[in-house]
Amino acid sequence: MPFLHRGLFLTLMAMVAATQAAVITEPTRVYTVGYTLNDLEDPPAFFVETISDSSILQLTEVQVGLHLVGATVGGGFAGEIFVSLTKDLGVSAVLLNRVGVTSTDAVGFSYDGWDVVFRDAAAFGDIHEAELPLGVLSGEWEPDGRLDGTTGARPGMLQLFVGQAGNGEWSLNVADLDLGGMMRLESWSLTLTGSTVPEARGLGGVGVGVLACGWRWWVSRRRTRKVVG
Repeated sequence: MPFLHRGLFLTLMAMVAATQAAVITEPTRVYTVGYTLNDLEDPPAFFVETISDSSILQLTEVQVGLHLVGATVGGGFAGEIFVSLTKDLGVSAVLLNRVGVTSTDAVGFSYDGWDVVFRDAAAFGDIHEAELPLGVLSGEWEPDGRLDGTTGARPGMLQLFVGQAGNGEWSLNVADLDLGGMMRLESWSLTLTGSTVPEARGLGGVGVGVLACGWRWWVSRRRTRKVVG
């Protein structure tokens, strides 16, 4: 292969690799709130943050931090709380839906709240089933995901945001669904991971197509020279 053609080949290969590998995790965005929920705050309170400086054009993962605890130490009741995350008034991921509630337990867990990070496939597993005798639950957990807290179906996971852009209006929605304990939302956060290249797979396909055309052109020229010679 002549040097020029070999250089073109290597350049196109590098372009294809670059379009497929441009995935970043942006620094965690932390939102301090300090809001005490009303006892029986239903409909939810909405905490809206607009992101306009994200470089991500296609999300591959979303992580959500939540610091929501009793308004007084020991004054919260985990089984009363519903929390979801919505983007651009579209789909919603369910982070909490009355943890501990089942078809045979209408009350759920009574611990004092959370200082956790939610991510799909987290090591500690499903937060709906994470019982704590007292205190505040911590660690990295899978979101509840349940539209109905009494069933095992979990359609509302964070993967619903995959493929969307990082920029937009993100809303954390928090409800207290029963009388009793009172909770305070101290803060929440977003950690976004994704591609900075639009239609990464499609751009890779374009690069491969150009490469294939160039290769066919070069082979055709070689055959023509042989025939002429």
